[in-house]
Amino acid sequence: MHTMTTPSAHLSNVDAADLAVDALAATGLPDAVLGFCAVHLGLRSETARITEYVDAGRHDDARRRSHLLAKVLAEHHRAEDELLWPALVRRQPGIVAVTDTLEAEHELLDEELVALADDPTRIERVADLVDRHLRAEEEHVLPIWLASFDHAEHERFGRQLRRSTPAGSVGLMVSWLLDVTPESLRPFAIGRLPRAFRMAHQMCWRPSFDRRYGGSPH
Repeated sequence: MHTMTTPSAHLSNVDAADLAVDALAATGLPDAVLGFCAVHLGLRSETARITEYVDAGRHDDARRRSHLLAKVLAEHHRAEDELLWPALVRRQPGIVAVTDTLEAEHELLDEELVALADDPTRIERVADLVDRHLRAEEEHVLPIWLASFDHAEHERFGRQLRRSTPAGSVGLMVSWLLDVTPESLRPFAIGRLPRAFRMAHQMCWRPSFDRRYGGSPH
C-alpha cells in the first residue's frame, strides 16, 4: 500500500484501490482527487453492504440501498463523462481510447443497476463489475490525472466540479459519503465541508437520507 504524508510526494505512485480508508486523510492528494478516491472506496463499501443485506434476507433494505447505489454512481459517472474525461483528453489526447471504453462501461453499469434495484440477488455480479470498473479507472486514469494537472489546475477543477453538481444531488452525495465514511474519520470528513453544508446536512439532508435509505449510526 502506498501512503503519502506531504503534498509534494509522488502522487502518481498512489494506487487508490490499495489505499485503506483511514489512510486517505494523510495522502496529501488534491481535494478533487481525494473525493474521487473516497467515492470509489464508498462504492465498494456500498456493494458490500448490499451483499450483507441479501445474505441476511433483508431484501427491502437491499433494494433501498440498490436504488441509492444507482443514484450515486450515476452522479459520479456524470462528473467523469462531462468534466474529468474531457479535461484529461485536452491534456493527453492519447487517453481518449481509455475514456471511450470507460464511458461504454458506464452505460453497461447503468443497465445493471436498474436490474439490481428490481432483483438485489444480482449483487454479486454487479459488485464484480463495479470493482473491475473502478480498478480500471484507478490504474489507467488516476496516474494521468495526477501527472497532467498542476496545483492551480487541481484547484480550478475542484471548483468546477462543485459548481457543476446539480443542486438536488449535493445533499444526496454529501449524506451518502458521510454515511459510508468510517466513524473514526467522520470528524475529518465533516470538517472539510463548507459551514453551510454542515448545517444543511445536520438539519435537513441527513434526516431525509436516513428516512429514505437507512443510514449508519452517527
